[in-house]
Amino acid sequence: MQSILKLPESVKRLSQARKRAFNSIFTVSRETGRCVIPPTMRSWAERQFGSVRKLEQQPIVHVTNTVVGEGTLFNALRASRPMHRTGSVSGERLDEQAAREPFRHVLTHTPEDVFGRIYGPTEVTASNVAKYDALHGLVIFNRANPLMFTRHEVVDHFHTAMKWLERAHESDKEALFPVIAWNCLWKAGASLVHGHMQTLLGKHHHYAALERLRVAARSYKRKHKRAYFDVLFNVHSSLGLGKKTGRHRVFASITPRKEKEVVVLSEAADDELFTLVYHLLHSVRSLGVESFNVAMMLPPLDGSWRSWPIITRIVDRGGLANRTTDIGVMELYLAESVVASDPVKVWKALKF
Repeated sequence: MQSILKLPESVKRLSQARKRAFNSIFTVSRETGRCVIPPTMRSWAERQFGSVRKLEQQPIVHVTNTVVGEGTLFNALRASRPMHRTGSVSGERLDEQAAREPFRHVLTHTPEDVFGRIYGPTEVTASNVAKYDALHGLVIFNRANPLMFTRHEVVDHFHTAMKWLERAHESDKEALFPVIAWNCLWKAGASLVHGHMQTLLGKHHHYAALERLRVAARSYKRKHKRAYFDVLFNVHSSLGLGKKTGRHRVFASITPRKEKEVVVLSEAADDELFTLVYHLLHSVRSLGVESFNVAMMLPPLDGSWRSWPIITRIVDRGGLANRTTDIGVMELYLAESVVASDPVKVWKALKF
């Protein structure tokens, strides 16, 4: 497939079996958005978008995952729309800002969990001072600049996060539902510049999106007699957007939550997965990504969700100098993400 805009044609060319698999999860349509550009706007339109015709006839592809009830509207033109920007943000500026933050002095300026701190080679844990949930910790990196990281550091950070989850579970055996999150910089929701991850261990049930996904996957299996995640990956693979590596299945989503989303389905949270996440982050950084979210969502620690994969999602949250947020009514209330980046280009950029 050359472009997400060609997805309808690509689906038609699939074998009957692969087409049935696609249709069991997704719908796709392509429409043309039209407008009339007045003469007073033409010179601006050409400077901003390259041509007037691009504005007057805009191809829009709408992909919906009918199993989970989420969709994405692709329009590459939105990447060129005018936005308010601040000055560029340099690595030196990030370092200067981080130097004034409490994470620079972890042991004296952050609280610790009731079960103590965990010290890793390149990080140390803390308790979150304003918690999402009862068991909510931080993995604070030794290196302040969150955009500067090595493979060794990323693997270390995840190992320490996993140790935090184990320690938290030991402190409360009813806490079973783990998540590791990495919100990189303010565009991704981080309140501080200094690099850090969040660790969560919920009680009673998993976080709502995962419980909803589990219900949807069960319903899919009852209806189609096949495992939802197997078919989801195979559909992406048949479109040239997925590949298996070791015990991990990687794909560039055709219904991304936001820009440049990459998804990993894994059998184990191990060095192989943590190294893979590093390589994927390094790849999307090459596409100009300056701020990102990583969510590693693990099944319950009691093993009750049999055959449930570890789900890791990586998504771009936009340029640091861009004052415009990437989320609005479509994403918040309509379960439709408006996306400019092409999953085909994202996939081609991935090196792992």
